[in-house]
Amino acid sequence: MIKLYRSPAICILSVAFATLLAFTSTNLFSQTGSTAYVPVGPPVSVANQYFSFPQSPVPLVPPPAPRNGGVQLLQSLDGIDFLGSHCGCLPPDTNAAVGNDYIVETVNVQIRVFDKNTGLVLLDQDLRTFFGAASGGDPYVVYDDHERRWYVSAFNSTDRGLFLAVSNDSNPLDGFQVYELANLGLPDYQKLGYNQDAIFISYNNFGPGGGAAATIISIDKAAIYFGTLTYYVSVPKFQFRAMPPAQMHGDERGGVEWFVSTDGSEAGGNTIRVTKMTNYLSDTPEFTYTSLPVTEYRSATRADQPGGTITTFPNTTTTQVHYRNGYLVTAMASATAADGFVYPKGLFFRINVRRDTPRLVRQGVIDPGQGVAVQMLSADQDKEGTLGFTWMESSSTEYLSMWIGTRRAAQPSAPGLGFFYVSFRIGDYSTIVLDPSDDLTFWSANEYAGADAQTDIWRTHINSFTAH
Repeated sequence: MIKLYRSPAICILSVAFATLLAFTSTNLFSQTGSTAYVPVGPPVSVANQYFSFPQSPVPLVPPPAPRNGGVQLLQSLDGIDFLGSHCGCLPPDTNAAVGNDYIVETVNVQIRVFDKNTGLVLLDQDLRTFFGAASGGDPYVVYDDHERRWYVSAFNSTDRGLFLAVSNDSNPLDGFQVYELANLGLPDYQKLGYNQDAIFISYNNFGPGGGAAATIISIDKAAIYFGTLTYYVSVPKFQFRAMPPAQMHGDERGGVEWFVSTDGSEAGGNTIRVTKMTNYLSDTPEFTYTSLPVTEYRSATRADQPGGTITTFPNTTTTQVHYRNGYLVTAMASATAADGFVYPKGLFFRINVRRDTPRLVRQGVIDPGQGVAVQMLSADQDKEGTLGFTWMESSSTEYLSMWIGTRRAAQPSAPGLGFFYVSFRIGDYSTIVLDPSDDLTFWSANEYAGADAQTDIWRTHINSFTAH
């Protein structure tokens, strides 16, 4: 059996609301709802969607070529596609995690386990079977390389809470314990992270009184490994769309969790916010906020494909955060001044958090050229300091493609092959992680359009590569 459904033995739930102090505060903050904040929500049936047909003849487009020599591509395998997800819904919400011997991919509403060395599929299940109950989707998976355990989260059966599955060991085929975190409002756009002593889930609360505010669940690792669910819910300074918790690789001390986000909303800005969370396994967590000046960014308004356009919703939101050796790395898609803030480009940031005050040490842009849209960008950094990326790319001469690369070299890992017909959000997630066996090999998961994108609406792909 892959699952063991277990009701929470202990549930310690704490939410507090008070006035936010300027930089360091033990208090929590809530903001009432606003019609400006649009939920992402669970996956949507394609049957209810508007199909966008080409506005002009669709040309035959040759696959794009690598740029600046490419990268060293290793494994390349197709992930779960629209037909194989058994949900008839979109977007895929592509993400994957990698352990020493396995790859685990989740999409709406399916989970698949691959042999890392051969690419063979070892497990292919819908989320209902995996969790032992119906799930609203939006799954997310991470591999805790310190504890050598897998965590999988998703909406519960009512979309008013979340399931969390924790593997019994480093082999995802050896079973999971499944817990339910109920009565969370509507926990939208949830993201997973961890440090030495806790698992963290962030989400926007679109439930009654939630005000779309970013909300943090802190789960006691030591307790959950012994079958007891102990968790705390807190609301930091208002943040909208995403406040992803860091995956704290190599964290031996615990006591601190980091988050990197935009500075309040997805509309744009000229700062990013770094949040330090301490005392998180209690009802009195402390949040410390640092706003770092960066080059101005704004929510993008346009993305093209041969014969038409593609949605840019949502963008200007960090997709994931990695911590390694005292540095945080994150990325997002957003428009820049270079083209008048029209097309999304790939923005990335590296932040030194070794001392008390976070310091931006690097920022940059993945910009393949005029009129080229970069979406669903994710970043990580290998042990030699090289940044690796994955993103989706399209233009008037390129169908929606998956790309991988570094700042100096890139190549399409899954070239787009046809017109993407559905005018809806581009996705919720993409991922790139380092192989824990060498801390040099990047593994990426993202989306692309196949030749039959009117019926097999979306495809996903998984690649490993090294920089050279």
